[in-house]
Amino acid sequence: MNYKEFELTPTFKQNRFKGYVEKFRVEKKKINPVHELVNLFYTMKMIDKMPKEFYKGRYSYGKMAFEAKMLLDMCKGNLEHAMWCMDKMRYIAEKKRFDWSISTCLKYDLIAN
Repeated sequence: MNYKEFELTPTFKQNRFKGYVEKFRVEKKKINPVHELVNLFYTMKMIDKMPKEFYKGRYSYGKMAFEAKMLLDMCKGNLEHAMWCMDKMRYIAEKKRFDWSISTCLKYDLIAN
């Protein structure tokens, strides 16, 4: 019997995060991963087209950038993993009906190492 006939590619070794960057890419040009996570958060929450006064306090860009930096550090700098965590958090928040932020991803055990 020839072993080439039974050559299989196992599915567990494929990258399950493949395509997340292209799926959620906010802008065509590459920007800083922290800024990209913040822009993705604003897009996921559907608050990306709000007036300027809205982005003070709770949704300030500086606060969101700090939380995005912490999430990126927890995901060991992998942007696709961080995007997956945010997408999973959005799904959980919609199912359980609670408000979420980027820092909520750190509180749940969503970090895929």
